[in-house]
Amino acid sequence: MHKAFIFDWSGTLSDNFHCFCKVCDLMFPELGREKVSPEEIRREFTLPYMAFWNKYFPDLTPEKEFALYEKYIHQVGDPELYPGVKDLIPYLSENGYKLFIVSSDPKSKITGEVEKSGLSHYFEVCHYEKHDKVETIKELIKTTPLSIEDTFYVGDTSGDVEMGKAAGVKTIALSWGFQSKDGVALSNPDFLVDDILEIKNIV
Repeated sequence: MHKAFIFDWSGTLSDNFHCFCKVCDLMFPELGREKVSPEEIRREFTLPYMAFWNKYFPDLTPEKEFALYEKYIHQVGDPELYPGVKDLIPYLSENGYKLFIVSSDPKSKITGEVEKSGLSHYFEVCHYEKHDKVETIKELIKTTPLSIEDTFYVGDTSGDVEMGKAAGVKTIALSWGFQSKDGVALSNPDFLVDDILEIKNIV
């Protein structure tokens, strides 16, 4: 049984909230609604991601949302990693943790971002386009196999925390991603950190 860290990508390791806001600025008018502010996006965002989109567009299907999102995400620039990520990932690997990414974002976009980061060789597997991450996490636990007691899921939203809990692993929430610190705290993660390097103290 292996110990592991499973990371969300966007808003967790990748500072791309500004990119998401630009995508919303393009998608909302196309779908017939006025743009919303970054503050509202941060307040309302959650996972699974269709829970966010259906707040504004109840009839929007996952297929149409994904097609529009994939079209526009390639038009809004490339994000950078958050400070400390390039220190933490090698540290966890060197200390015996298997590392994974489970992201809801398009493979066509995130694959290039992970490669550009210079960290791709640290990750055992990267899963993309996952609307509901619970089953993916459970499958990783089963097939790797991973120790439930020594596996952490790291994300930036209450939805991430809820999915990690549903999969039976420990949860670490970050205060700087798509959701406000107060919002993500309501989901009662096992740990809530303001600096990604605080994870070194957890392990």
